Amino acid sequence: MTKTFFHKIIYSGYYISYLLSERFIHDQKKKNNIAVNFVKYNNKLVLKNLKKENVKNISILLPHCIQNYDCKYKITSNIENCIRCKKCKIYKFLEFKEKYDVDVKIATGGTLARLYLREKRPDFIIAVACKRDLISGIYDAFSQNVYGIFNKIVDSPCINTDINLDEVEEVLKKLYCEE
Repeated sequence: MTKTFFHKIIYSGYYISYLLSERFIHDQKKKNNIAVNFVKYNNKLVLKNLKKENVKNISILLPHCIQNYDCKYKITSNIENCIRCKKCKIYKFLEFKEKYDVDVKIATGGTLARLYLREKRPDFIIAVACKRDLISGIYDAFSQNVYGIFNKIVDSPCINTDINLDEVEEVLKKLYCEE
């Protein structure tokens, strides 16, 4: 109990620092350092506290902006709508779904992501999002095992973003002890 309380205080400190930095710090590098350090701390803690034998229900939560913006096959309600054209990386998540038996969900925003987590209650979540959404999502889901990965903004926010697939697969391998 005291450990959880201590970690919640640290999470709150990071979160408040992040919010203040977004408001008052104009140096983008310094803003990013706070967000990156928070996610690193969270990910280290989540993996450290993980009891692999208890992890059966794993979910990958993705932002809709990872899909090619011009794709006519919308995947927000069902990722299986993807035709694997390889214009974006959604097809790789279908491969992860098949290979690792994980649930993959596309969220159009933080509210839908939180609703999904509340309904499904997965044992472990790999969450991919932009800086703001990932930080607030990890903070809001404090008691759950949420491993955070920043998506990469290529041209503009919320359109055709990218992700480091190797990092996602590395986490999945750790969960399945394939190292």
